[in-house]
Amino acid sequence: MIYTVVLFVAFFLAFRYLKFLQTPYLNPWVTPLVYALKVAVGFYFLYIYTAFYGNGSLSADAGAFMEESAILNKVIYQSPVDYFKLLFGIGDQDALVQVYLQKTSHWDSGAQAIISDNRNILRVHSLIHFISRGDAAIHVLVMCIFSLIGMQQLYLGVRRHTSLSDLTTFALLALFPSILFWTSGILKEPLLFLGIGLFVRGILDRVSTRKKWFLILAGATLIMSFKPYVLICAVPAILFFALYRMLPRYKALGALLILFVPLIIALASLSGVREQIAHVFSRKQFDFKNVGRGGLHAQGDTCFYFFEAAQIPQLEIRGDSVKMLHPMDIKILKFGSIDAPIPAHLEPRGETWFIYFRNDRSDGFIETQMINDSFGQLMRNVPEALMNTLFRPYYTDPGSWLKYPAMLEVFLLFLFLAVALFRRRSLPDEHKALIGALLIFVVALCLTIGWVTPVLGAIVRYRIPAFAALLIIALLIYDSKKKTHG
Repeated sequence: MIYTVVLFVAFFLAFRYLKFLQTPYLNPWVTPLVYALKVAVGFYFLYIYTAFYGNGSLSADAGAFMEESAILNKVIYQSPVDYFKLLFGIGDQDALVQVYLQKTSHWDSGAQAIISDNRNILRVHSLIHFISRGDAAIHVLVMCIFSLIGMQQLYLGVRRHTSLSDLTTFALLALFPSILFWTSGILKEPLLFLGIGLFVRGILDRVSTRKKWFLILAGATLIMSFKPYVLICAVPAILFFALYRMLPRYKALGALLILFVPLIIALASLSGVREQIAHVFSRKQFDFKNVGRGGLHAQGDTCFYFFEAAQIPQLEIRGDSVKMLHPMDIKILKFGSIDAPIPAHLEPRGETWFIYFRNDRSDGFIETQMINDSFGQLMRNVPEALMNTLFRPYYTDPGSWLKYPAMLEVFLLFLFLAVALFRRRSLPDEHKALIGALLIFVVALCLTIGWVTPVLGAIVRYRIPAFAALLIIALLIYDSKKKTHG
């Protein structure tokens, strides 16, 4: 406890007295006070994942990241060379996993992952373990540093584009409820928002060309390392922004036509591409529905056997092992593959398998229309995907009391957007280009999330970059100097 307090005080004072950690244009006490608030929220994050979700122990991804990063950290005491190979992805990773990381389930994401962001967050936490002694509170202290620096960078990118005061702009960005909560925890969001802040500042701030490219590349690398799909969704937005600024006339229409007409033609003429896109989203949706509904993945010699939640009582479970007692219809998933699940009928043969993953039905599980490898169905699911991501949870939705703060946040965000539109100001072309780009990013990200995610808690967490983009749009168009008549 004393060690944690000493570290907190050291970090708090660093934000107050170290010039490179201070936030420009603000009172020097603002940043350390926001850091203190973030740490308090981070401890509340640990409480939620311990007392509410974990029945006394840190649970879900937060618990897994702590436990598995500790396993990775211990490798250095067995073989420093192998630890650094795992840390930097050097050498035969599969062989190293067999030696040191057999008890981990988050290290490998298989072929479905563009980049294994789970590995990267485990690597970061394994480094923090050198000073944390396994105390999750210290991981919160460090992750809050990352996310607060990200918020500083985001503020520096946005501040000259809004009519609001510097303090108001910083406060709205740093203290927006879901951003504050998720970037103060120990999941991927603190490092994601560090990347977003660097990237946005590189695009928008008036800095030297060398610094601009450093910020953009560093930010893009972090986003790609911890949430690659966020950067992919940003690509059409970036292209729109560039095209809008280049075209002499009909900027918005021209940029949209140049951007989307070739895409539509390609999708219309290349059936194989359509099928692959539909299959990838379909498989992601299948996996996420299994997590939301609950179920058990047993690890066989060459594949996973998936048992639905209703079948679990018919299994014999001892510790981390499971055995079939009765004939069952199950699904087989190949290791490291995005192939469609294979329905199978299994007879009990006395085999015992390792429980790779088990999950109870989520309180926030909602039914969504299955894609079933159909590109047409994917397109028909667009309204559902956007509505689920932008506006849920509803009052009538399932879930615990945690849905009510999320409902209030949705209401306040769209109320602020409505007020900003009512009090909008005349915008230069640069701001129009930026707003168009942000809207394209919001739609792309919300579709990506809504197509595959049937769990409200996950939707609330995953959509925060989209909500941050909507918040920035409101900051751009709001005229703080406009007088209200009446």
